[in-house]
Amino acid sequence: MSTSLTYFNFDASRGLECRLALTIAGVPFEDVRLKREQWPETKLTMPYGALPVLEIDGKKLAQSTAILRYLGSQHGMHPADAWTASQHDSLMQSVEDLRHKMPGGRGMPDEEKKEKREAFSAGWLTRWAATIDDQLQGPYLEGETLHVADLKLYTVLRAFMTDNYDHIPATFFDPWPSIRTFYEAVDAHEGVRAWLDR
Repeated sequence: MSTSLTYFNFDASRGLECRLALTIAGVPFEDVRLKREQWPETKLTMPYGALPVLEIDGKKLAQSTAILRYLGSQHGMHPADAWTASQHDSLMQSVEDLRHKMPGGRGMPDEEKKEKREAFSAGWLTRWAATIDDQLQGPYLEGETLHVADLKLYTVLRAFMTDNYDHIPATFFDPWPSIRTFYEAVDAHEGVRAWLDR
């Protein structure tokens, strides 16, 4: 079986969570990394014109949550119970909501970005964090078993906790101890470290 994952040439966001899932599932894959200048032409060949794309024996699957759900269902990393699986899907969608709602895109003046991100942190992001914190059973979302939803949540938290967002401090999530415990547990997982420390 031939498997590849295509994403941009950095370890973050939607590409990272899928790479982690493949690694932890023990699936050998070609890590296809695109340079930004390659994207306009490559985009025309990708489903929905988006990345990441998982390709297995010539069949392509786009959208990170769909990729994670597929990998999880095939490798015991997504709940078998329909209701629990839907709860995990809901959390993964909330991560995508966070990514889309984060203010301050390219070209926004820094003062405007600062104002918008501080307001976002005090409002929507604080409510989101409290909701997530309430759901975490510890150390992972569903207790002792790591699922693909954990990888998606970890990846977005990693962007904050490694200080990737201007005007939102890396300590933002400190008031929610379950989130901090969760992040540290996933970060220390042997499969996560196998990829990040390679």
